[in-house]
Amino acid sequence: MLLSVAVAGAITFSTPAYAQTGKIEREPSQAELDAQDQKVAELRAQAEARTGDVKDARQATQAAATLAGQALESYSEALRGLQAAQDEEDRNDRELEQANAAAQEARISIGQWARQAYQGGSGLNASPTLNTLLGTNGAALDGAGLSAAMHTLQRIGEDRSADLDAGYRAEARAERAAANAAQATEKASEAASAADAAKTAADAAVAQQRRLLDDAEAELDTTSSQVRSAEKRQKRLRTLKAAARSGANVVSGQVGSCTGASDISTYPNGQIPLSALCPLASAPGHYLRADAAYAFDQLSSAYADQFGVPICVTDSYRDYATQVRLYATKPNLAAKPGTSNHGWGTATDLCGGIQNFGTPEHEWLFVNAPVFGWFHPAWAQPDGSRPEPWHWEFGG
Repeated sequence: MLLSVAVAGAITFSTPAYAQTGKIEREPSQAELDAQDQKVAELRAQAEARTGDVKDARQATQAAATLAGQALESYSEALRGLQAAQDEEDRNDRELEQANAAAQEARISIGQWARQAYQGGSGLNASPTLNTLLGTNGAALDGAGLSAAMHTLQRIGEDRSADLDAGYRAEARAERAAANAAQATEKASEAASAADAAKTAADAAVAQQRRLLDDAEAELDTTSSQVRSAEKRQKRLRTLKAAARSGANVVSGQVGSCTGASDISTYPNGQIPLSALCPLASAPGHYLRADAAYAFDQLSSAYADQFGVPICVTDSYRDYATQVRLYATKPNLAAKPGTSNHGWGTATDLCGGIQNFGTPEHEWLFVNAPVFGWFHPAWAQPDGSRPEPWHWEFGG
């Protein structure tokens, strides 16, 4: 069976439950190997699917950006059209004002002339034009002269009337042009509003698609990280399986300044000399295999950052004689001599609060230890076959 431990970033680590009867504790079962292979395959399939999701999301984002660009261009054109329509409306308004002023001036002039022409008396005499027509100094004209004068007056009236008609026509044309320009401005304004709404919608679509793309990329990153972790665990389980079958104890992880013996695979369980192991910097007097010791010291440093003290250790590497003695006194707790992970230098018994389930120290270690290659085996957990909150193992 596999125990999943959730840590920061939603990455899942799986720790194997090792068989306890007739086999080395650290050997994973074939079922565990098969389960891990299946997990790797599933995660790879998820990563492939999410890669496709990211590709689709990126294409959709590009398509939305294209539409947004087109909407922006249409909006820009609509604004230019609106400005042109407003300029035309302003020009026609000015021409209408000028036509109105000209027509008004013509009306005033006609009115003044008419009063002077038909009122007679001093009003007629005050007009230089009428004085010319009627005679110098107001002298009476004869019949022919009077007839000619009246004809001239009639022609002048007709000319002024024609001017007035022309003013009316100009005024009417200006009014029609102004009305058309106002209508054009209204339509241009409606078009600009519609273009603005389309631009806003397109921008929102781009923003939404970008969020979807970000989500898809984040999911792909998470799944890719899970794939790498699962593949690492898969490789480690296979290494452990091979090592257990051959009886070898192999340093396969990163080591620090202490490298231990170059090859400890020839030493039987519990018969590894201390010179082939490495001391724990955070727990003097205790020894582990080189990679296990290096990883434990890193874990202990992180633990100290959290709780102010390094991890408390009661037991680490256990030689064969000690295994025999413990098995004789505590057969229900100690592993069969020659099969204990303590004898390989890859297990510890811890204290300082970790030895009890449910404490902050134990809970913190349970969540964070897998990041450093350490784990609490399933058989030692509260629902395991032999609950031991203090027992922790190195799995690479």
